[in-house]
Amino acid sequence: MGELVFRVSSELKNILGRDLITNDYIAILELVKNSYDASATKVEITFAQDCITIADNGKGMSYNDIVNKWLFVGYSAKRDGTEDKESDYRHKMKRNYAGAKGIGRLSCDRLSQQLVLTTCSKESKIVENLDIDWSKFEVDQSKEFDDIKIPYNSLNKEISFPDNSRYGTILELKKLHSEWSRPRIITLKKALEKLINPFAETNDFVIEIKSSIDLEQDNKILSEIKALVNKPALNDKEHIEIADKRNKLVNGIVENRIADIL
Repeated sequence: MGELVFRVSSELKNILGRDLITNDYIAILELVKNSYDASATKVEITFAQDCITIADNGKGMSYNDIVNKWLFVGYSAKRDGTEDKESDYRHKMKRNYAGAKGIGRLSCDRLSQQLVLTTCSKESKIVENLDIDWSKFEVDQSKEFDDIKIPYNSLNKEISFPDNSRYGTILELKKLHSEWSRPRIITLKKALEKLINPFAETNDFVIEIKSSIDLEQDNKILSEIKALVNKPALNDKEHIEIADKRNKLVNGIVENRIADIL
């Protein structure tokens, strides 16, 4: 009498990524939740030509973190309780985890063909870099998941993360699967509002969206808002018009205005 083991097809990437993450907005939300769970105080989402960059100033990852956590598909240190043991920073910030499924990293495949991950932890102080081409997992589903090799190297240089932090994580999503138009970014911005506590006295988690392509249109809207605000007395209709124009801005800090509305 012997024993057998499961084999895992490279198709697992699709099952846990594109098939489970139902749309692009949820994919980005999952990645931002990962930044929150990494004790980041600032996340910057930058839209450029055929590329989205999500950068945070969280605790970052060491080589061991990448090998034993990030590349360990389905494993969640948050879920088994070992994440909190490694740092008391979360306790000081009094945060609860936003996600604990261990598959948020596969959200990247939903968004783009290529992922370049750059990270540095305070403990190791070494900049680690991964370059993943998700299409390599789609060539032959009879190939086993762990047979797909991922290029890795340590970078001998300092990287600036949000708020000029030396530590954090940057995800560069390249060769996007879909185009991010202005209306789509605005929809995403509204979805991200759910991650901001509207009743907090101080905001210890800031999300900023940047898109140079949309700056000109934003500046035009800001001029219109300024013209309205400078009027001596605003009526209810004008207050609503200002709020509506603010909701049409792409660049800037994501704010949850439900408290103002109430």
